[in-house]
Amino acid sequence: MARVILADSKNFWAFALLLSGALAAAPVAQADEAFWGGWYKITFHTDQKSGTSVAATQQETPYTASYKITTNCASDICTASVLDGPTPKENATQSTTFVWSDSQWSRSNSWRWDCTLPDGTITYDPAHSVTTYKPQSDGSLSGTFQTTIESGACQGTVIIPVTAVPTSS
Repeated sequence: MARVILADSKNFWAFALLLSGALAAAPVAQADEAFWGGWYKITFHTDQKSGTSVAATQQETPYTASYKITTNCASDICTASVLDGPTPKENATQSTTFVWSDSQWSRSNSWRWDCTLPDGTITYDPAHSVTTYKPQSDGSLSGTFQTTIESGACQGTVIIPVTAVPTSS
């Protein structure tokens, strides 16, 4: 059992120095993990999608694009926002932000799913999506883009794995 005698100034300063070194070396988990910044190649692995919707069975090629992301932590809430990247489709939200919650980034939004019918026509059906990204030890992030299509020919769920990998632009 360690014993510290605070009355002895030599021992006190040695203890203070030891404690400050331990605190400096201790990771600040939330601040480090909650940072998401710079350019990332984000891939929607649509070739690996699953779910109950007919859309989950339709063949697609994975989609990758580069996005510039910044993090702002204020009032104990960290948000990551897309600053630059491809323009979203007209049927999707035009700005994208994620909120840090314990161990992952997440966002929730309502929009219209573009459902391709067997004859090739497209209907736009009401949908709600939850996207999550969890930091990985190699600096990348991985998660899911999970959508519930509320009605129409594509009604059901679609779950698409997503990854974000740091890039120079």
